[in-house]
Amino acid sequence: MVTATLLQLRTPWLLFHSCLLLALVILSGLPWSYLLRSLRLWGFFLIILFLLQSFFSPGPRMLDWLPLSIDGLRLGLSTCWRIGLILGYGILFTAVTRPNDLRDGLIWFLKPFPFLPKRRISLMVSLTLRFFSLLLDQVEEVRLAYRARLGDRRRNPFRMAKSLGLPILRRSFLHADEVTFALAARGYREDIPFHLPGVPNSHWIPLAILLVLFILLSLVAPGPG
Repeated sequence: MVTATLLQLRTPWLLFHSCLLLALVILSGLPWSYLLRSLRLWGFFLIILFLLQSFFSPGPRMLDWLPLSIDGLRLGLSTCWRIGLILGYGILFTAVTRPNDLRDGLIWFLKPFPFLPKRRISLMVSLTLRFFSLLLDQVEEVRLAYRARLGDRRRNPFRMAKSLGLPILRRSFLHADEVTFALAARGYREDIPFHLPGVPNSHWIPLAILLVLFILLSLVAPGPG
């Protein structure tokens, strides 16, 4: 439901999701420093996207000598706002969701499709979730080590990207090999019977409340923002 409503650029939906994300972060107890540190990695790309949308969108210019339009500013702001919310939801989801819960949820959703390898797909997605959080930690460790060696004083962006990118790739490949050997050592097989627990009532109640809120907001703000 969250993904479907974030696909549009209506201002009421963006305001609603901003308040919802703020409330979920407070309820989860996730430190704001962790959320802001994770979003800071994407800030550079959001700034570039905002500038591209602002300067290259058609519409009347604000100044004759500056190719900047009001429509471009609105489009760039709403686009970056929506992408920032998507990133915030993704960071919150990876921080509070256990890989086992994600695996069980995916198997439950893919249960009506017998031709899909449910356990394999759920395992790959849960490992991706685990790797994402580890990748953020590795990026922060490499960045701090790079600054400790005064690498941030280099002005060559290509050498900087090489010095940061190669250690991160090397650590990621090594960790992937470790996970592969660990799965093989534990005798991972897809034909072993798997007991899927039922969905607790505590999960249905917030989903029902969220569905009612989405329906009400759709009736109140049906037009574009």
